[in-house]
Amino acid sequence: MASILRSSKFVRYIAGFARNIVANTPREFDGNFINTSQCLCGALPRSFATQVSAQHEQNLDSCLRRLDQDVRRSGRISRRDIEDVLEEIRNARSATSSQSLLVIRCCGNLVPEELPETRTKLVQEIWNTLKKLNVPMDISHYNALLRVYLENEYNFSPTDFLAELESKGIEPNRVTYQRLISQYCNIGDIEGATRILEFMREKQLPVNENVFNALINGHSQTGDMESARGIITVMSQAGLEPSADTYTTLLCGFAKVGDMNTINELYAECETKEIYLLDKDFLDIIYTLSTNGHEQHVPEVLSKTRKAFGYSQDAINVILRLINKGLIETAYLIQQSIPRLNKADGSVQPIGAFFIKQMVKTGASFEEIIEVVDKLEKDGLYDRGLTHATECALQQGNDELTVKLFHQMKSKGLPIRQHYFWPLIIAKSGDRSGEGILNVLNEMISFGIQPNNETIREYVIPNLQGKSSDIISKLRIANISIGSAASSLVLSLLHKFDIVEASIITQTVEAYYNPDMIKKPLTAAFYKTGNVDAYVSIVRQVFENMDKKAELEIEGSVDKIEVVGILLFDLATHSRQFSSIAEQVFKSMVNEGLTISTVTAQKLEEKLGEKMTPEMSKMLGSLSSGELTLKPFERKYPSYTPSHQMNIPQLERLVQNLEAKKQDTKGYKRQLLSLYYRQKELEKMQALYKSFEQDPDFKYTTGVYAQLMDTCAYHEKFDEMKHYLAKIQENDSQFEIDESKLIRLVTVFVKNNEMDTALEFLKRPRERKTEERSYNYNSLCWRLLNYLAEQGKTQELQQVFDAMTQNDLLDISNVTLGPLIKVHLVNNDLNAALDKFEWCCKQFKATPWKNDLACKLIQNEDAENLQKLTDLSTSVHGEINSLYDLVFAFVECGRIRQARKILETPGLQNRPQRINLACQRYQQEGLVKPLEGLRDATKDLNHIDRTDIYYQLLLSYIKQVDTDKAISLWTQMQEEDISASDQFLITLGKFLKNNNVEVPFLIPEQPKKQTKLIKTPQPVQVPAATPKKDLTVFRQVLKSADVDKAMEIKKNSNENFTVTDISLLIEKLVQNDRQLEATKLTEEMLTKQQVPITRVFRFLLNKLANSGDFQAIERIGKHLDCETKKIVSFDNRICHANLVAGKAEDYLLKLETEIDNANESDLTVIGEKFPRGGAVGILERHPELLEKYENVAIKYAKRGIIAPVNVLWSHYFINNNEAKATEVWNTHMQGAPRIMFQRVVQHARGTNDENLTAKLIEHLKTSKVTEGALGNAYSCLLDVLVNKEKHEEVIENFEEAIKTVPLDNINRTAILRVKESYEKLNKPFNHTIPAKSNKSQTSTSSSSSSDDDVSKQKH
Repeated sequence: MASILRSSKFVRYIAGFARNIVANTPREFDGNFINTSQCLCGALPRSFATQVSAQHEQNLDSCLRRLDQDVRRSGRISRRDIEDVLEEIRNARSATSSQSLLVIRCCGNLVPEELPETRTKLVQEIWNTLKKLNVPMDISHYNALLRVYLENEYNFSPTDFLAELESKGIEPNRVTYQRLISQYCNIGDIEGATRILEFMREKQLPVNENVFNALINGHSQTGDMESARGIITVMSQAGLEPSADTYTTLLCGFAKVGDMNTINELYAECETKEIYLLDKDFLDIIYTLSTNGHEQHVPEVLSKTRKAFGYSQDAINVILRLINKGLIETAYLIQQSIPRLNKADGSVQPIGAFFIKQMVKTGASFEEIIEVVDKLEKDGLYDRGLTHATECALQQGNDELTVKLFHQMKSKGLPIRQHYFWPLIIAKSGDRSGEGILNVLNEMISFGIQPNNETIREYVIPNLQGKSSDIISKLRIANISIGSAASSLVLSLLHKFDIVEASIITQTVEAYYNPDMIKKPLTAAFYKTGNVDAYVSIVRQVFENMDKKAELEIEGSVDKIEVVGILLFDLATHSRQFSSIAEQVFKSMVNEGLTISTVTAQKLEEKLGEKMTPEMSKMLGSLSSGELTLKPFERKYPSYTPSHQMNIPQLERLVQNLEAKKQDTKGYKRQLLSLYYRQKELEKMQALYKSFEQDPDFKYTTGVYAQLMDTCAYHEKFDEMKHYLAKIQENDSQFEIDESKLIRLVTVFVKNNEMDTALEFLKRPRERKTEERSYNYNSLCWRLLNYLAEQGKTQELQQVFDAMTQNDLLDISNVTLGPLIKVHLVNNDLNAALDKFEWCCKQFKATPWKNDLACKLIQNEDAENLQKLTDLSTSVHGEINSLYDLVFAFVECGRIRQARKILETPGLQNRPQRINLACQRYQQEGLVKPLEGLRDATKDLNHIDRTDIYYQLLLSYIKQVDTDKAISLWTQMQEEDISASDQFLITLGKFLKNNNVEVPFLIPEQPKKQTKLIKTPQPVQVPAATPKKDLTVFRQVLKSADVDKAMEIKKNSNENFTVTDISLLIEKLVQNDRQLEATKLTEEMLTKQQVPITRVFRFLLNKLANSGDFQAIERIGKHLDCETKKIVSFDNRICHANLVAGKAEDYLLKLETEIDNANESDLTVIGEKFPRGGAVGILERHPELLEKYENVAIKYAKRGIIAPVNVLWSHYFINNNEAKATEVWNTHMQGAPRIMFQRVVQHARGTNDENLTAKLIEHLKTSKVTEGALGNAYSCLLDVLVNKEKHEEVIENFEEAIKTVPLDNINRTAILRVKESYEKLNKPFNHTIPAKSNKSQTSTSSSSSSDDDVSKQKH
C-alpha cells in the first residue's frame, strides 16, 4: 500500500510541473558520445604556445580520434586506449574541457572487457589527474562521472556527491538529479529518490523518461513489481508515453525474479502498442536473467532476437559482461547465435578469440578454458583456441595457467617457441631474488627449449638484480652456459656504460662476443667513460674468442682478421672526440699486440685528416704491419663445472662430497639417476635406488620399475627384466609401456625363444601413439627384425613384422623392410626374396636390398627375374634411374658387356652426376675393379664424359702406390683421344715425383689459390623496364623495416618479386624472430626452383639451428640439391639444431642407421655431407656419447669414409688420450692422403702447448700430407715457442723445419717472429723472408668449422 501511495504522490509531483517534462532517453547518450567525439576530433582548439605542447595536443587528438573510430566500429574500446589518452594528457600537462569530458565518458560500459571495479578505478585515476592539472571542469564532467558510476554499479553516496558539488560552487542540473535518483533506486532507497524529486519540483526542474525508468528499477530492486508496473500508468497520467527503454527496464525487473509469464504479457503489450524492442534490449533481458540465476529462460528470450545490423557487436559486449560474472554457459549460448561472415574465398570467418581472451583475463580456471576451447573447435567456430588462450595467458603474466596450457599444447602436438616465455620472464621482473625468472627458464628447459642468447640478453639479464658474478651463478642454476650468460651480460653492462665490469667478465670467461652486436654499445660506453684500458681489453677478448663462432655454428659478417679494425673504425666514426683520444687508443693497442688491416689504417688516416700526428701515423703503421705479437695473457678460468655439464664420475664425486657435509643431495641424485639410465648403468641404478629406499617418503613407482626393466632389457638380463615387468603389472595392470621400452622388451623375449609372449606384447591395443618417432626407436625396430632375419626365421619375422605394422609400431622405410628380403637371402631362397621385394614395391613403393638382389640374380644368370626386378624398380624410381642402377650392378659383378649394352640403349638420357657419384664411391671404398669396368664399359660412348672416371681411377692407383698403372692411364687417354685435365696432370706429376719416377710430360703450373665467391644458381630473372607500383612500395616499406606491410603487399600483389626481394623479406622476418613465416616463404621459393641469396639462406638456417628447430631444417633440406647443401653448410646446421634440441644421441643413431643401410651408390653423398663441425660439438658437449660416436666413425671408415675418424682422432689427440689416438691413427689415418688437423692447431695455439704441436708434426711426417700442411704445423710450433719466449728452442726447431719443408711453406709472420728471436740472442739470420703474398690467407687457425682439408692449404 505504501508503494502505491508513493506512486500516487509521484503523480501529484509530476502533475505540478508537467509542462516541464522533457522527452529524451538513455539511448541518446551513445549517439551523443559519437557525435561529440566526432566534433571534438574535428574541431579541437590548437592554441598551445610551444611546439612541444602542439605535438602533445596532436598526439592527444590522434588518440581521441582512434577512440571515436573504435566506438563506431565495435561499440567498445580497450583500457589500453584510455590509458594512452591519459598518458598524453599527463605529457601535455593540459587538456581542454571537451577532451577531458570525453575521456571520463569512456570508462563505463564502453569498456566491457574490464571488470566494473577496474573501470571505476580507472575513471577515478583520470578524475584525480584532471584535478591535479587544474583542467577546467563543470557540471557536465560531474554528470559524466555519475553516469560512469551508475554503469559500473559503484556504490557511492548521493548526498556526499551533492556536498562536493556545493563545496566547488558548482550548481547541479536536472541530469545530476536524475542520475542521483537512479543511484537511490539502484540501492532500493525509494525515500531518497522521493526527496530528490521533491527538490526538483521546488526548483521546477523538468523530468524525463529516465526518472520513471529509475523508479521502475527502484521498485524492482525492492521486489515491488506491482508498483514497478504501475509506473507505466503514472507516466501516461503525466502525459509521457512509455518507450521501448521503459518497457526494457520493466522487463529486466521481471527478469530478476524469473517471471516469464509477465514478461510474455509485456511482449504482447509492446506489440499491441507498436513498441519494438531492439536486439540490444533482448540481450539486456538475457543478461538480467542470467545474473539472477534464471539461465533456463535464456534460450526462449534469445529466440526472439532478429539479429539485425549491429547484433554481433551488441552480443559480444554482453558476452564479455557475462564472462566477467562467470556465466560461461550463457555467454557461449549467445556466442553460437552470432551470424558468421564469409571471407573473400567463400570460407566462414572464425569467431571466438575474444571469448577465450576474456576468460583468461577474468581468471577462469584451466578446465573451464579447455572446455570452451574444445567446444569452439568441435562447433567449427574457432580452431586456434588453445594457441590463443596461451597467448592471452602470456600477456597476462599468468605463469601457472600458461604452463598448464603449454602442456596441453604439447599433448596436442603444437609447437612451443622460445619467445612464448618472454612475457613470463618480464612478469617476474619484480622478484628481487630472481627465483621467478629462474623458474621460468627451468620451465623452458623442461619443454625441451634451451634459452637462446636473445632471451638471456634482452629479457633475463635486464630483469635480474645483483652483482655480475651473482647473475652468472643464477643463470648456471638454470642450466644456461657460462659463455652465453657472460656474452649477454657484457652487452647489458655496456648499454649501462659499465665498461670496467664488462672488461673483467671478458677476461674471466672465454665466450664468443659477437662483434656485430658489441660494436655500438662498446663505442658508446668508451666515450661515456673514457676508459682506454677497459676498451682495448674488450677488443682483444672479442678478437681472441672469434674462433668460437665456428665452434658454435654462429653466422656473422665479421671475420677474425678484420674484427679489431672494424671495432676501431666504429670508434672513429661516432664522435668528434676521436682525434683527441686516438693516439692513446693506438698506443694501447700496439702495446697489446693487436693488428688491423692496411685498408682500415688508411681509412683511419683519412678520418683523422689534418689532425693526424707523426706519432699517430707511426702507431698506425705498427698496427697494420702484421709484425705485432699478442702480449701474453693470463686468463682466469672459472674453477667450477655446472652440475648439468658433469659426467657420471664428476657428479658421483659431487654427491659424495655433499653427503660428507650432510647437505641435501636429492636433486643431484636425480640427475645422476638420469645419467645412469641414459648410459644404462644397471648396477649403479639399482644401488642408487637402494639408497633412496632409506627415505621414508620414497616409493617405487611404475615408472621406476619401467626404467629398471628397460635397462635390464638393454643388457639382455632376461630374468631380472621379467622380475621388474611383473612388478609393473602388479603395481598397475593398465600401465602402458612406451614404444622404445616395448621394442627392447620384445627383442629380449625373442632372443630367449619366447615368441608367443613377444607377439602378445606387440598385439596389445595401445592408446598412446607417437606422431614423430626418433631415429633411436626406428633403429631398435630394425635391430629386432634384423636379428630374426640373420637367424633365418622367416615365419617368426613375418609374425613380428605384421604385429608391429597392425599396431602402428613401425615406420615403413627401405631400412625396416630390408630384413624381410635379407631373411630369404640368408636361407638361399632367392625366389622368395624376389616375391617379398615385389610385395614391398606394390605395398609401400619401396625397394629394399635392390642392389644386393640384382647382384645375386646376375651371378645366377637369372635374366627373367632380373627383368622382373628392374620392372618393379621402374614402377618406383622411374626407368632411367633403374637402368643406371642396373649398369652399376653389372659393373660390380664384372659383366662389362651387359653394362655397356644398357648404356648404348637409344634414347637413354645421360646422367653424368650418377656416373660421377659412382666413380667417387668406388674410389673412396678402394673398389678398383668396378672403376676399371666402368672405364671399359663407357669406352667410345661419346655422350659420356669419362674424364672423371680416369681421375678417380688415378686416385685409386695413387692410394695403392701403383706408379705403373697410374702412368698407363695417361697413355691410355692419349690412345682414346681424351684430353687430360690440368688437375689430372698435376696430381699424376706430383705422385710420380714423390716416388722418384721420371715425369714424361710437362706439369702445368699450379693455379694460384683465390678466394672464390660461391654463387647459388638462381633462375633467370626477366628484368622489368620500370618497377611497378606494388614492387616499388614493397621495396620502400622493406627498407623502412615495416615487415607487416611488406608481407601484406606480397600477399595481395600479382607482380613477380625477384629472388633478391623475397630474400630480403626473409632476412627481415628472421631479424624480427619470425622464423615460422621466414621458413614458409623459403619453402615457397624452393618449390618454385628458386633459392634465397646465400647470405640470407645461411642466416635463416643458422637461426633455426640455434633455436633447435631441426624439423624445419629437414623440411627445407628436401628441396635442396647436394651442391646447395654444401654452399650453406646444411648438414653442419642440422647437426647443430639436433644438439640444441637435445637430440644428439638420436642424430648419431641416424648417422649409424644411414651408413648401416647405405647402398654402394649412396656412399659418396653420405661421405660429403658428414657434419665434421657438428661432430666436434657432439664430442665436446656430450662426452658420454664418445663410445657411441667411435662405433659410428669406425663404421664409416670401413666403408671408405675417413672424415668421422679424423674428428675422433683429433679429439683423442687434443685430450692426450695417446693410446686411443695412436690406435685410430695406425688403423685408419696414417695412409690417408688428407689429414684434417685444424682443431689440433687451434687448441695448441690457444693453450700454448708446444708438446702437442711437436707430437702432431711427428705424426704428419709419417703420413702423406703435403709440405704445405706440414709447414702449417711447424708455423704453429714456432708461434707457441715465441709466445713462451723460448728463443733457443725457436731457433732449433726453425732450423729443423727448413730441412723438412721449403721456407715458403712456413707462415711469413712466424718467420718474422723467428727472426726477432735470432736478434734477441745476437745471432745472424741468414735466410730470405718470403715476399708478402696477395692471395687469400686461409690458415688453420681461422678456417671454418667445416674443417676443410688442411693438406690443400699453403702459406
